[in-house]
Amino acid sequence: MFKLIIAFIVINILTTLLVSVWMTVISISILIIYSVSDTKTQRYLWIIFSRDIPAILKLARLELYIKKVVYNNTTIGDLLVNNAKNFPDKVAYKSADNGEKLTFQEANELSNKIANTFLKAGFKKGDVVSLLMENRIEYVPIWIGLSKVGIISSLINTNLQADGLKHCLNVSNSKALIYTESFQMLTEHLKENEIELYCFSNENIKSSQPLLKRMESESCLEPPNQNINILDKLLYIFTSGTTGFPKAAVIRGIRFAYMGYGNGFICDYTKDDIGYSVLPLYHTTSGVGLIGGCLFFGCTVVIRKKLSASKFFQECCKYNCTTFNYIGEVCSYILAQPPSEFDQKHSIRVCSGAGMRGSIWKDFQKRFKIRRICELYGATEGNATMANLYGTPAGSCGFTPLLIPNIIPIKLCKIDAITGEILRDTDGKVVEAEIGEPGELVGKIRSDATRQFDGYVNKEATKKKIVYDIFSKGDSAFRTGDILIKDEDSYFYFQDRTGDTFRWKGENVSTNEVEGVISKCVNLSEVCVYGVKIPEVEGKAGMACIVDPDRKVALKELYKKMLLSLPSFAIPIFIRFTSQIEKTGSFKFKKNKLRQQAFNPKDCSGDDLFYFNKINKKYQLLNEVVYNDIMQNKNYSF
Repeated sequence: MFKLIIAFIVINILTTLLVSVWMTVISISILIIYSVSDTKTQRYLWIIFSRDIPAILKLARLELYIKKVVYNNTTIGDLLVNNAKNFPDKVAYKSADNGEKLTFQEANELSNKIANTFLKAGFKKGDVVSLLMENRIEYVPIWIGLSKVGIISSLINTNLQADGLKHCLNVSNSKALIYTESFQMLTEHLKENEIELYCFSNENIKSSQPLLKRMESESCLEPPNQNINILDKLLYIFTSGTTGFPKAAVIRGIRFAYMGYGNGFICDYTKDDIGYSVLPLYHTTSGVGLIGGCLFFGCTVVIRKKLSASKFFQECCKYNCTTFNYIGEVCSYILAQPPSEFDQKHSIRVCSGAGMRGSIWKDFQKRFKIRRICELYGATEGNATMANLYGTPAGSCGFTPLLIPNIIPIKLCKIDAITGEILRDTDGKVVEAEIGEPGELVGKIRSDATRQFDGYVNKEATKKKIVYDIFSKGDSAFRTGDILIKDEDSYFYFQDRTGDTFRWKGENVSTNEVEGVISKCVNLSEVCVYGVKIPEVEGKAGMACIVDPDRKVALKELYKKMLLSLPSFAIPIFIRFTSQIEKTGSFKFKKNKLRQQAFNPKDCSGDDLFYFNKINKKYQLLNEVVYNDIMQNKNYSF
């Protein structure tokens, strides 16, 4: 035994010395190569060793962890169970609105009561239950509870109106809807016996079952084993596509793990971190990224129903938050607030999200003393993901390593400006965008968790997002619908959306959906909707061009009707009445010209223009005086 110990010590010493010698040799070699290289090569080497190698190692560790999750079949329900065992009395979710809180133990018991209630009610693995609730501490435990018995939760956008809600319930094949009392009037539009309704209340409400009352008698112990697998469908998260109503994207447990753990891993979460969430929990950014990261690392999450830009950092101070997630618009709203004593009093060390504009990045980081901004790129359903790990250069949404670029299998493809199709050369190969040239980002589809594409509930919608023979003959790839550019250091920068979808107020707006609603409202077939840019305002504002030469449409009535069928962010800011809209040979509207003319009275000569005044909630005439004020950012708030 003594000899064995001595041998072990000697081997370790020799190994350490050998590694040290080799590391020294490698380091000296690199220094020599660096010193004799030209400036371009030195820069190339610097990027490889300071950025690419650490990123490759981090990605490798992430993928190894996800393989471990699959091997051990660690479900999302297991995460909550483990946290309840390890930190039973630690606060898991706390409300910034009313101070209510749930410990990990209480959150797990709530999830078990939900699971046992629905199991007893006859629901089974593979059934779908929709969730229509504002941000609150019970939101996550509810859908985790459903997942424990294999029920898929369909997370409904709380901005939807009656038609949108019906669509989402139908497309997801929901058997039941869990909702809070604030949405009671909306549920009254549903037909009787069309779907089982559960109100998260103790009181009996018309046509609904009082869920809290039913849960009282149920066990808070773990439900019977239903053979749940991490590869099972976990959530349906709705995302606006380029056509029609929102599409239900499929989120499997493994994808939730990749996005959630990945967010926490990139941001170096520990169990001592406290997250601050003001974004909707039905969205991927908060509901998967922040929530998932905190679940994996045992962090506390402070939840607010809605963003209050004026109270943002005040509340970060109040709750000792160390991290938050964002979309670009949130950062703009916060930066627009007057200076406050809380701007740098907080303990925020890192934030993560998507859409931070390069033009405000440095100002935001400096004013609020944010040590680290992690800009992430990815779509709810997409597989083309990347990250700007350390916020340099400001404005980049990620990079591919110069050393091994294919380790992140994405590509920028040139597209036809008219048809939107990916361009190919005479041999059928994709025409790639050059450095600094815009192109649509596509991601290679693989079977592993990091690059799979589960698509949507609607199979036809899924097919439309897949393109073939991109990286090599016979392969398939996901079309993001996003236009990006890449610089010579392989950093990517978001430019715009392709097709008919644009972003406004942090939401994707489908022009086809809005066109359909307005056409129905005004009994006209020719309605064209598109996004237009307002100076110094995030995203693109909706504009509707309506063919109505005799001006029969009453704007007051149109607005009332739109309110019934569209979420507030999708209602057009600008209305243009015209006698005709130019079309292509295939009868499609020539939107490019309309976008260029936008809401400039000089370019829309002969047409009537109106803008929506959000103070008095009505459309008003837009003349050259109003137009100039809007362009100079005077007196108008959007």
